[in-house]
Amino acid sequence: MDYILYNGNFISMEGEKARYGAVAVCGDKIVHTYGDRDQFPKRCFGAKMIDLAGRTVLPGFIDSNIHMVQSGLLQYCIKINAETKEEFLQLLKARALEFEDGELVWCIGYNEETIDVNRWDLDKVSSSHPIVVSRTEFHKTVVNTTAYNMLQIPRSVSGVIRDEKGMPTGVLRGEASGFARRKLYTNFVSDDLRRKAVRDMEREAFRYGITTVNAMEGGAFFSGRDIDIVDDYAKNSALSILLFPQTMDVARMIEMGLSRIGGNIYLDGSIGSKNAALAGNYKDCNHNGTLYYSQDDVNQFVLEAHAAGLQIALSCIGPRAIDQALTAFSSAFEAVGAGNHRHRLELFVLPTSDQIENAIALGLILSMRPNYDALWGGSQGMYAANMGSGWQSCNPVGQVIKQGGIVCGGSEYSVTPLNPLTSIRSCLLHSQETQRISLYEAFKTYTVNGAYANFAETSIGQIREGFQADLVVLDEDPFAVSPQDLGSIGITMTMKNGQIVYSKGEAEWK
Repeated sequence: MDYILYNGNFISMEGEKARYGAVAVCGDKIVHTYGDRDQFPKRCFGAKMIDLAGRTVLPGFIDSNIHMVQSGLLQYCIKINAETKEEFLQLLKARALEFEDGELVWCIGYNEETIDVNRWDLDKVSSSHPIVVSRTEFHKTVVNTTAYNMLQIPRSVSGVIRDEKGMPTGVLRGEASGFARRKLYTNFVSDDLRRKAVRDMEREAFRYGITTVNAMEGGAFFSGRDIDIVDDYAKNSALSILLFPQTMDVARMIEMGLSRIGGNIYLDGSIGSKNAALAGNYKDCNHNGTLYYSQDDVNQFVLEAHAAGLQIALSCIGPRAIDQALTAFSSAFEAVGAGNHRHRLELFVLPTSDQIENAIALGLILSMRPNYDALWGGSQGMYAANMGSGWQSCNPVGQVIKQGGIVCGGSEYSVTPLNPLTSIRSCLLHSQETQRISLYEAFKTYTVNGAYANFAETSIGQIREGFQADLVVLDEDPFAVSPQDLGSIGITMTMKNGQIVYSKGEAEWK
């Protein structure tokens, strides 16, 4: 034995009532579970005894959607909390003065609902720095003239917003936003900086009890180098990093020996940027969003990747994008058979009832974001402001689960908070009461279902003998606090493969 963790409340996730009082760990495995005090293990020489003092233990959390490189780079960006345009520009100007001339000043996460800026506004902030302002969900970027000239965006790239005189306003949407972000990564982000970003995110994951992640890297809004860096880092990482390369290059993924592809390949934009592909027009607008690919392109990619045996994930928010994905999977299954690939739809924000039924019938796993509702849901939220009554149909986690669908949870960090307990909380406090689920079902999205989504249901996601010793120790029992307080529960300790990788304080060896 290497560790014996005792006097704990182990929620095994084998069933709603399955609990243990202690576990024994040898190497990277759980070798024994103990049900009650009479069964508690006796000491053995060389084993470290950890008295949990009644704390609750769960299987290590599985975040099914995270951008490792992008999220790690956030520490080098700035974030400004301002309610007015004037306040935002004033604070941004003060922060820009901290940077050497010519250095990139990148602000991520501004409040677009109350602040509308263009390149001429940002020129007043600085002309000696490339200034970039982005939404957290990547689909809209605003740059100053210095940055715009540096980017040299070809005329053939769509999404460059122009004024009535045909002049670029510095506002970049969709394809243009992706082009700008990729070029910024090329010019300002070295491979060493990428590695540091991933290493920092590894530490952050452990701090929140996360022991396995699906890393969504590369693609239209990032750099292709991210795929290589994360793939290389994952080989020696203490964190289990299961890579979803955001590319349609099937041949290259096979050459690299990878088994997954797609990740957040966005079929449409976001509701916040008003380019998610809705069925009807946005509120007070004469358009209904954008599909980034043709149906033929999506069909061809899915067929090629499916036939090659790769697990595919596609990102779709609006019903027209969801329909594209469902059509592509259905066509591929008819052509070469369905198999057991556990393909996934990421985000799945605004499906119709028929689309939910079809996705489940096709055996697709739905990787959803309950935190979206906490951030943008409700009658006064961004969804309602941009879509009117359509907000009531967003993020139907409860409906999917009630109809027998498998939902795996993820943060899509840096888009929503990394802490899994905030996502768990969002499942219980959904703005639509009919979409709320039980606490146990919510924990399944980050444990049992996440393991199944990664073909790992026999090794992670539960506290069982023979499973990996991936454990998270919580400061409080989540079943004994109000739903509102779930996000405030702290992490005492995280164990990955039988090793303590995070501890809030010095562990006490008894």
